[in-house]
Amino acid sequence: MANNNQITGNKGEWSEFYAFIKILTDRKLFAADENLQKLQEKFFIVLKIIREEAKTGKKTYDISANEKKILIFDEKGSQIGSVDSDPIKNGVVKIFNQMKAASSASFSVSFANGLMRDLQCTQIKASSGRKADLILKIYDRIAPDAPELGFSIKSTLGSPSTLLNASSATNFLYSLGYPAVVAERTKESENYLKIRDRIKEIKQTRGFIFEGLENKTFKKNLAKIDTIFPEIMSEILLAYYEGKGLTLDELVSVIDGEGTLKNKYGLDKGDLEFKIKNFLVSVALGMTPNTEWDGFTKAHGGYIVVKDDGEVVCYQLYNRDEFQSYLYKNTKLDTPSTSRHQFGTVYEENGKSFIKLNLQIRFIR
Repeated sequence: MANNNQITGNKGEWSEFYAFIKILTDRKLFAADENLQKLQEKFFIVLKIIREEAKTGKKTYDISANEKKILIFDEKGSQIGSVDSDPIKNGVVKIFNQMKAASSASFSVSFANGLMRDLQCTQIKASSGRKADLILKIYDRIAPDAPELGFSIKSTLGSPSTLLNASSATNFLYSLGYPAVVAERTKESENYLKIRDRIKEIKQTRGFIFEGLENKTFKKNLAKIDTIFPEIMSEILLAYYEGKGLTLDELVSVIDGEGTLKNKYGLDKGDLEFKIKNFLVSVALGMTPNTEWDGFTKAHGGYIVVKDDGEVVCYQLYNRDEFQSYLYKNTKLDTPSTSRHQFGTVYEENGKSFIKLNLQIRFIR
């Protein structure tokens, strides 16, 4: 909170609030194709929006009963407010324009203050630690009861966001095929060799042997995609740190061309793409490195994207193929801080030399 009591946030945080009020007043959510283009013929009718805040708890915004009214309920089911839709709808474009025009990293949106007060909102983003930023209750002509689906919100405004955040849990461990004395010489060159130069130097001398992941939970989660998926990602990670590619699409082509996985497991490029796409969707809809994953995405049913033209579109069960292709074509590997996540340095343990490489996945835009 700023000194003038105005709420401040970055473009990604304001995008969460913008998506909330736009869906609230549009009363529908359009699906997108693999290129993030709105599908005019495919949309979901929204009956209720459920939003949780740290200070005030969970609130339900019911837009099913009256086109002109938004009814607000607390987590006990008691009605605590009623708001006219038209003033909220009129403010949506103004809020987006202020968001897009903002030049500072953190800023306030003056027009949002009144709307937040009317909607009984005290913060612009969902409670931290939740994968789902909004829960939507949508009309489904097949299901007898309207299903509740959790959506994570991303924005193409501002800096590209991460899909998989770096941490010590995303470190991959490799042993090196040479004695400790050579490893020690590599350590001495760390001050002037970039990590990619170091990886190239090691691979040219003796090479890498994938040993596993630093975090057993993340390894187990990856193995649910496929028992050999940790090894697949280890090859992609090595290719990235060698400087052979940046996007996941490029890196899959690289390791397919090298033929290691094809010779060992008979996997062609299509097989690799299929497994990578399943992994990306799993991360987007619920899988995290430090929590054992049950394999289900029911509680995290979709992805909402705020586009830089103000459109709000989604990927959900009904357009899963488009979602997979969107993630595959629009993500890249990134290099986080080597010191913070403790990777990229050759070290010795029990007479063997090792190095850790960190996995972080970021959106291209």
